[in-house]
Amino acid sequence: MKSNIWMITLWAGILFFSGATAGFFASRMIAPPPPPWGKRPGPPPSPENIKKMIRERTFERFKLSPEQQKLAMPAIDRWMDRMEKLRQTQAPEFMDIFNEFFDQMDRLLTPAQKPELEKMRQEISWQHSGKNKNHPER
Repeated sequence: MKSNIWMITLWAGILFFSGATAGFFASRMIAPPPPPWGKRPGPPPSPENIKKMIRERTFERFKLSPEQQKLAMPAIDRWMDRMEKLRQTQAPEFMDIFNEFFDQMDRLLTPAQKPELEKMRQEISWQHSGKNKNHPER
């Protein structure tokens, strides 16, 4: 009788731990992708960090040799510099569009809803300024 209880307990433990292990690995396989930059907590990456990420992804994706990496770096740097200049020149136009939207929304919202609109305005302003000066507290 005692050996039956011992065997049942052993099998129940094995079943529990195998289920927990399978659940752990299944959750890792089906985990949702990380949110886009605009929805991630904290500040967006700096241009230097973006450049570094692009370099690393390019090197990894094409499996570049160290020599190829040295040759590719100027092209990646030039590309990212041009993209950053374009972003800076277009930022005022983006902000004009956002400000027009915020002005229209301000007329529609109740006083209780307006703080969230102001928070959104600060987040977008901070993201498009490329600086941390307007970053709202999270």
